[in-house]
Amino acid sequence: MLDLSKTKNVLIVRLGKIGDMILASSAIEIIKNNYPLIKISLLTLNKNKELLKYNPKISYKYFTNKNILLYFKLFFLRLNKYDLLIDLNDEQSKTSKFIREILNPKKSVAFHFNIYDKEDISIERPSKETTHIIERIAYLLNNIGIEFDKKDILPKIYLGEIELNNVKDQITGFKKDKKILAVNLSAGAPIRYWPNKKWFELIKLINKEYSNWKVILLSDKKDTHLKEEITKGLDQDILIPQIFNSFQHFASYLSQADLVISPDTSAVHIASAFNIPIIALYPNYQWNFVSWQPLSEKFISIKSEEENIDAIKVEEVFSAFNKITE
Repeated sequence: MLDLSKTKNVLIVRLGKIGDMILASSAIEIIKNNYPLIKISLLTLNKNKELLKYNPKISYKYFTNKNILLYFKLFFLRLNKYDLLIDLNDEQSKTSKFIREILNPKKSVAFHFNIYDKEDISIERPSKETTHIIERIAYLLNNIGIEFDKKDILPKIYLGEIELNNVKDQITGFKKDKKILAVNLSAGAPIRYWPNKKWFELIKLINKEYSNWKVILLSDKKDTHLKEEITKGLDQDILIPQIFNSFQHFASYLSQADLVISPDTSAVHIASAFNIPIIALYPNYQWNFVSWQPLSEKFISIKSEEENIDAIKVEEVFSAFNKITE
């Protein structure tokens, strides 16, 4: 166990994608709320800059890529002489191990993967097949003596006031007498893209049966063409355009929706941070299905019968829509 009441500066390391960092933010929130005098620094990947742009709980943010520039950054960070380094990466990583060794903090905490790990506190990682990633983070925090309520270990995102108001100004008029369905088309891997034809059929079905819903199609800029293809044959009156394209705007759209459908876990965890009901689509990997479930109070997860989510039927998603909107 650690006595964090005597700890002045902590470095959190999380080298992962946006979804990984959204969930890791729960640990930052808990540490800062329990020990407000601790200065928390964070080392993460460049792709997480927009996500963390407005997070007030982090004193210093360091962004990098896994390349030669990381090594120069580490020698600079070593000068900070951290009291404690907490590595939240829950996969065996040579890069993570190298970071811990170079920075040489007074104490380090990490998940244990092999006999050569030399952390001061090395914690056996719970099984990925049976635990959610948030449970593994909670397990690590518990094992270093940090106590918290289960309701506190939830994803956390801070939205920019300007970006959030941009989105609110756009959609407030629609929300007076309509509900908003946010459909996220983009994903982090090819196997997680649902065919355009199926999105089109699903939206047509929803429009036919539910006149009180508006749909906003969300995507990365690189997937703008997908939106254009889907909207060609749809009744334009049911659609709300995605006017703003920054990550903060994307998260703001999700935060204002009444329901989110997504094949991508980043969008799932953004929606979870605001407790928005979710229908999530997953490929046929049990560990992934268990580890990256939504954390909203109300959700339905659908796992494909094949490696790609292509195999998920329109009827399955429409049935989930019917059930979750009852």
